[in-house]
Amino acid sequence: MINWLNVFYNALWILGLAIILAAFSYADWRARLGGKKLRQRLNSALFQFPLSIGLLLVSLSLLLLAQVWWERLIWLVFGGLFLFQGWQSRSERGG
Repeated sequence: MINWLNVFYNALWILGLAIILAAFSYADWRARLGGKKLRQRLNSALFQFPLSIGLLLVSLSLLLLAQVWWERLIWLVFGGLFLFQGWQSRSERGG
């Protein structure tokens, strides 16, 4: 029998990685289009926000899949840091 809750938890980290990959791809495209270095685009809030959201989804998934309390605590701390980073980059962007 399929454990649908487990499928959902694993789908979260896959979605998070897909968002991260899309953000990298978009940053690379914008850098080439504008004639700027990729490093400049990766430091921009336009890239940092989706990166933070993707990492937050990965952390949430691993938090939900964790078996022991200290593992959950670690992923909770990482998730909080990525949430803060996303909030900070969103406010820098002005939206």
